[in-house]
Amino acid sequence: MASLVEARYTASNDYTGGMKLMTALRTAGRKDSPPSAGLAATVQFCFFSNMHYSPEETEEPDRLELLDAAISSKSLNVPGYWRLLGLDSSPISVSALLTCPLLSRVPPNQPIISSCESRIRRESPTLPHLQARVWQQKNHMQTLRLLFLWAVLESVCSRGCSSFFCRKSRRVSGSQFGVDPGKPLMLTPYLEEGKIEEAKKLSLVGPLPGANVKSFSGYLTVNKTYNSNLFFWFFPAQDRPETAPVLLWLQGGPGGTSMFGLFVEHGPYFVHKNLTLGYRDFPWTSRYSVLYIDNPVGTGWSFTEDDRGFAQNQDDVGKDLYSEFQSNPFYATGESYAGKYVPAIGYYIHKNNPSAKVKINFKGVAIGDGLCDPELMLGGYADFLYQTGLVDELQRQHVKMQTDAGVKLIQEQRWVEAFEVFDSLLNGDLVPYPSYFQNVTGCTNYFNYMQCQEPPDQEYFSSFVTLPDVRRAIHVGNLTFNDGSEVEKHLLQDVMKSIKPWLGILMDNYRVLIYSGQLDVIVAAPLTERFLPTVSWSGADEYKSTLRMPWKVQPSDTEVAGYVRQVKEFFQVIVRGGGHILPYDQPERSFDMMDRFLSTDGFSSH
Repeated sequence: MASLVEARYTASNDYTGGMKLMTALRTAGRKDSPPSAGLAATVQFCFFSNMHYSPEETEEPDRLELLDAAISSKSLNVPGYWRLLGLDSSPISVSALLTCPLLSRVPPNQPIISSCESRIRRESPTLPHLQARVWQQKNHMQTLRLLFLWAVLESVCSRGCSSFFCRKSRRVSGSQFGVDPGKPLMLTPYLEEGKIEEAKKLSLVGPLPGANVKSFSGYLTVNKTYNSNLFFWFFPAQDRPETAPVLLWLQGGPGGTSMFGLFVEHGPYFVHKNLTLGYRDFPWTSRYSVLYIDNPVGTGWSFTEDDRGFAQNQDDVGKDLYSEFQSNPFYATGESYAGKYVPAIGYYIHKNNPSAKVKINFKGVAIGDGLCDPELMLGGYADFLYQTGLVDELQRQHVKMQTDAGVKLIQEQRWVEAFEVFDSLLNGDLVPYPSYFQNVTGCTNYFNYMQCQEPPDQEYFSSFVTLPDVRRAIHVGNLTFNDGSEVEKHLLQDVMKSIKPWLGILMDNYRVLIYSGQLDVIVAAPLTERFLPTVSWSGADEYKSTLRMPWKVQPSDTEVAGYVRQVKEFFQVIVRGGGHILPYDQPERSFDMMDRFLSTDGFSSH
């Protein structure tokens, strides 16, 4: 143990000490070391390589590797782990920040490191929780690097919705039809060996029943110890993919499969009742390249073989996101719970792009019906439900009492208890009985208050993607299609936290679209109206005094598509006749909205 103690105190600043500590820790209490081959193999095309590695120093010890080894051997006291990460050193490496659980709540004028340290000291996380957190950050770093490399290579060269709010996808364990579904395509070994062209060829999606658009899919291994793998499906734009903007779509949830967005909302396909495909009339993929990811592991086709491989928080979902679409505008997009981690991705790019050797052509973010600031949004439910006629005065008072209690729990940082209030009141994911909303309204659908039950065709996709022929075509083999429930359980600590400081920074520097469906209940438009005036940014005063304007798809239309408020490069849109699943309810209006947002003209011609 003498060598262990000696190495521990030199690791954070000294290369030799770091390697010495790694060896000592693994000798002391671990037989198999965490994987480093994946990181080493991706150094050459890591977008933020200079933030963590440099081409001249690819042997530098990964502090996350050091921390994981220390935790696994149980030889490092948890209160001292920030020193191992270099949190008392300057300059601070990106890896030193990866264990901070609350970066999304650090005010813009407060030093991140001091916030991390105070939070770390206050929480005193347990060893298993800390280890899971470390592995989650490593997962995102490796996966997003590889995913965007994949998108680059193709475009240059050539309840499953928001499961925090619904549960449309079924958990299906393997193929049950006696037909060979093929084998899962694990692409990481090909990428590590530099066999890019072979991997591209193998990942080309095969024939699908009813319709076919060129696309690519497969798995990327993000954690070899726990065998954690993320599934992606990439659609190059059908029109001019070499210059088309690239959209990363995150379904939200946590635990909502992006296959819902692909097949129900804005992908090139929709699923018929007979489980064949039809072509969508207004697919976003007609003009934009879209990368759909089942994120995090345990969502949809993504999987892990160990409970420790599940995500514990979403604060660092954007760590080391990169792309080599140097000439293509890049946007992070998503809906519902992605209202939290889309800003996280955007903020991380914003902070690290200036010093990166290869820069992302990052243009902005688009968030639909997003849960961004639960504290303020939760307090708006009582009046909204009353004013839409969904509850009476006595019921409004009950909702107000419950939401006031939930807000107080958020202010006390009792995150799980706050979520339990919300879940029993409206969400209904974890409680073993109907929610209060369902009891008093008689309706199960909180995505569109004009429809008491959810449309049955929103469920066809989960049966379609588990057909043997489809499994074979998209390279998932006989693996389980997950409903996301385990993901949600592991992320209960994260649900009721806010990302408002990040959003303000993005609104000051990029194009930002926040859109709402007029008929949504679960993240109703008035709830978004409650929190937006409290966002701190340079256009805050102008926003409060700016009138919204009607918007039509065509000037000659008799129907108004929605309402737009624009301040600088920030767009707030409410779409008439649509709910939480907005592109499903209003496909043409949603497409026109995105097209205007992504164009230079915007909504200038209403």
